[in-house]
Amino acid sequence: MMSDLYQEHILDHYANPRNEGSLENPDIVADGDNPSCGDKVHLEIILDKSGRVSQVAFQGEGCMVSMASASIFTERVKGKSLAELESLTEDQVVGWLDVPVGDGRRRCALAPFEALQKGLKQHREQGQ
Repeated sequence: MMSDLYQEHILDHYANPRNEGSLENPDIVADGDNPSCGDKVHLEIILDKSGRVSQVAFQGEGCMVSMASASIFTERVKGKSLAELESLTEDQVVGWLDVPVGDGRRRCALAPFEALQKGLKQHREQGQ
């Protein structure tokens, strides 16, 4: 049944988040949130010498969808270049959840993406 699969996949990432924590001297740091739901995601990224994501971590609080999304998001962005991060779309990020996300939960699922967008903008403005 689809809802069982949804529950299992999302519950696993919610109960056992990947890459939760903080990093020492991250290159990109930013926050995303969903005020309507109270979701908050703090994202930290360390880039290697070639500008690829070598480490990524998040901290957050919020609903199951936002926290599971942050966990899945951090797994998926590892190894990506800045150009690949810049070209990510909302639909790709929501698609990574691999479950249907209704309009009411879309902003929850996009909290880590929002944080990434802010972090990339700050990174560009700092000229790094």
